[in-house]
Amino acid sequence: MAEEPRIEEAVEIVLAALPCSVTLPAGAGKTELIAAAVAEVARRGGSCLVLTHTHAGVDALRRRMQKFGVLSGPVLVRTLDSWAYDLIAHFPDLSGLVVPPAPDWDMSDEYHRAAACAARSRAVGRMLKVSYTHLFVDEYQDCLVDQHELVLALATSIPTAVFGDPLQSLFNFGANQPVDWDSDVIPNFPGTEVAYRPRRWDPNHQALGAWLVSVREQLVHGMPINLASAPVKWVERRHARTHVQTCYSALKLEGTVAVLGHQRWDCVNAAGTLGGNYSVMEALDEKIPVKLAEKIDTKGGAEIAQALVKFAIDCSSGLAKHITSTKRKQLGEGKSFTTRSAELMPAYQAVLQVRSDPQPRFVRIALERLGELPQVTIHCREAWREVLRAVTVAATEDCTVADALQRTRNHTRAVGRRPSARVVSRPLLVKGLEYDHVIILSPEKYSAQELYVALTRGSKSVAVISDTVVLPAAKMATRMDMPAGN
Repeated sequence: MAEEPRIEEAVEIVLAALPCSVTLPAGAGKTELIAAAVAEVARRGGSCLVLTHTHAGVDALRRRMQKFGVLSGPVLVRTLDSWAYDLIAHFPDLSGLVVPPAPDWDMSDEYHRAAACAARSRAVGRMLKVSYTHLFVDEYQDCLVDQHELVLALATSIPTAVFGDPLQSLFNFGANQPVDWDSDVIPNFPGTEVAYRPRRWDPNHQALGAWLVSVREQLVHGMPINLASAPVKWVERRHARTHVQTCYSALKLEGTVAVLGHQRWDCVNAAGTLGGNYSVMEALDEKIPVKLAEKIDTKGGAEIAQALVKFAIDCSSGLAKHITSTKRKQLGEGKSFTTRSAELMPAYQAVLQVRSDPQPRFVRIALERLGELPQVTIHCREAWREVLRAVTVAATEDCTVADALQRTRNHTRAVGRRPSARVVSRPLLVKGLEYDHVIILSPEKYSAQELYVALTRGSKSVAVISDTVVLPAAKMATRMDMPAGN
């Protein structure tokens, strides 16, 4: 766009239209708009409740509000889940649910429903009206129907605007019931248009930003994407390791790099080929550490030792050659597990200690020794650190490893991930994040939403590895795609 859209005009449009919804493409200033709206409400003497879905989103909103001079007084920014949990904890009778001292996020659906019940009560409604003049909900395309019902309940007491983008809706899998923008959102929060520009790609990569806006229509309508004249780098996939050279070359680029796969296993495999230069970003509810924790808590020494070694091998490169499959089998069967190598001896002895006495403190020592072996690099660092922290907490605080792992994850949810400049991940996990450079490994496996999210993560460059320069039509995933009965 030739002229800079004035943020003040967009704020006026939103505040005059409540209740409303605002759809903005990726990188088009949605966070800026919410922060500016909060600042204007504060200037008028009001106060805002701002809800989003992730702690990273909370941090981003708070940082942007500081830019507009908004301090903590006139605004509360929380994740929707944590705010719902706190509401229930304060009003168990009105919500119909008593929650434990620490949240159990496996019960998040129940938390949403209970919080909606409390929010519809007269007492909580009065409290909300006194506490907040406005409610803003970010990333609304990520709301599941139970979260949507909670927001509807809050909207009966607080003038509400919701912000999102249906083309970034990625929770259309499993038993999830995401909102449908046309049938769920628009009837309750009518759409309001504001002027925007693709800010993420200013000032030096505007051609990429403009192309990403133009390609939205093709993705929504299931059309192929021709990369021949696009401002992205296309790399022809000639064999299974085509990505290796591209990813190694990206290490020379200035800034952060995200390599995007499809499923966890292909992310792990890709990271394993890259010599520890890239770290796998895990889901916060990744099951592999959970299963290992449960084994440490409940199984015998031989099974725990074998599972620990397998976990270490799966998280790293170079370890399998030090502990062969034959030795791993012998370990699990309680047979001889020895080595003649002085370099390997400390790790072998630590693993044997686990087999004979599988206490969490010995598990920690064994894991540390395995990671220190020569030519071993850890690429699943988040999972590795989670297990290390969990067994350390279990050893010092006399709790189960599973409980310690849950505490570790709750802490991560509260303080955020440790940033990494080189990651291998999936669109679902990097949505809402921004990198300087992005390499997409398997675009033909993506839904339209996954492809759009992947393409829009890179602010400086995007490389796409595929069989042909024309990407096949990607289907828009909806909750109608889920198996019957879900």
